[in-house]
Amino acid sequence: MPFSFSSISLERADEYRQLYSQSPRKSAWYSFGSLWAWRNIYGFEWAFEEGVCWIRTRNDALWAPVGPWGAIEWKKVLPRLFPEGRVFFYVPDGLGRLWRELFRGGVTVGEDRSQWEYLHSVQELVELKGNRFSRKRSHFVQFVRRYPFRYRSLEGDALVSVLEGQELWMKEQSVSPDLEREDAAIRELVAQRGHIPGLLAGILEVNGSPVAYTVGEALDDDTIVIHFEKALRRYSGAYQAINRMFLENVADSFTMVNREEDMGDEGMRVAKMSYHPVDFLRKCTLSWFPE
Repeated sequence: MPFSFSSISLERADEYRQLYSQSPRKSAWYSFGSLWAWRNIYGFEWAFEEGVCWIRTRNDALWAPVGPWGAIEWKKVLPRLFPEGRVFFYVPDGLGRLWRELFRGGVTVGEDRSQWEYLHSVQELVELKGNRFSRKRSHFVQFVRRYPFRYRSLEGDALVSVLEGQELWMKEQSVSPDLEREDAAIRELVAQRGHIPGLLAGILEVNGSPVAYTVGEALDDDTIVIHFEKALRRYSGAYQAINRMFLENVADSFTMVNREEDMGDEGMRVAKMSYHPVDFLRKCTLSWFPE
């Protein structure tokens, strides 16, 4: 590979965010907040070459390039950088279509439903109208009537408040490597909150103690992603309440919410589908071969 990678750093964060803003399809996985939160866990590195940013993991899995896809001469760039071909992981659908059109038989695509990101209407999840959302609405009303709650929006240094909620949530769980990795990612994100523009959070308290929280990030002017959302299970309706209250407080700024993927977990898929996505951001594994 004719270019070198380096560890993801705050020093080049603005350069990356500029390229990300030029990507036609903005996957939640590629937001700077997501890359930073998970960088130590997956060993993320990046390289800025040929007008885009290339991302790889510590096991040399190469992700899709980030930048203005339509402005890049891919028929020159890919053969020059990868003369023997290359497999790209988590390729957003817009780039996948572009490469298939350009290279035709030189590209094979592996679809993976577990990688699709769920896109929802903020307005629908705030209003919870109609029979589709009757159970969500019922759980929300139940929470509001049962508990003396307070909701707080969090920005900047106030984001540290979510860590208390995270600690309480972790105490309810059976410890596992996956949960420990996620806990580390949440702490990484909060620790650098001052260096990651667009981070927004909300916390729901009952009798002064956290019972649920959400941490999100603006992907662009229209869409916010929910990176982390937790609620204590002993408070019935807390998940429905934090979801609605957080979105209600950002509804003036965003029309769409990305609730990320289900990772192939059937229970998570059922839960995400119950919020009735209006679309998906599809990602695939794409193999490119020189002609």
